[in-house]
Amino acid sequence: MEEFVEWFVHMMKSKFGVEVQPERIGSESTELYHDEIDEALIPPNHLEKLPDPLLFQTLIYIDEEENEWIAGIVINEFSKEWLYIVWLKNGEAVSYSFLD
Repeated sequence: MEEFVEWFVHMMKSKFGVEVQPERIGSESTELYHDEIDEALIPPNHLEKLPDPLLFQTLIYIDEEENEWIAGIVINEFSKEWLYIVWLKNGEAVSYSFLD
């Protein structure tokens, strides 16, 4: 879990300019099938390139201005390799990226 928290703190600062207090980060890991994933979370043309089901790790943070930030990381459940990241701010996707 520590790996995810350190990464999240770093990315929030470098990507969005938001200072994060690590102790206020929430997280959850769940297995999801493609038909359970909203198109607003992962676009269909991205989803078709990801495993079904997929392991989805989320990190959640509410900043000082009450904005809710979520990083969703798709992870290969066998190799633990990070495959894809989606960032949401107040429920709307603000960034998507495949990882090589």
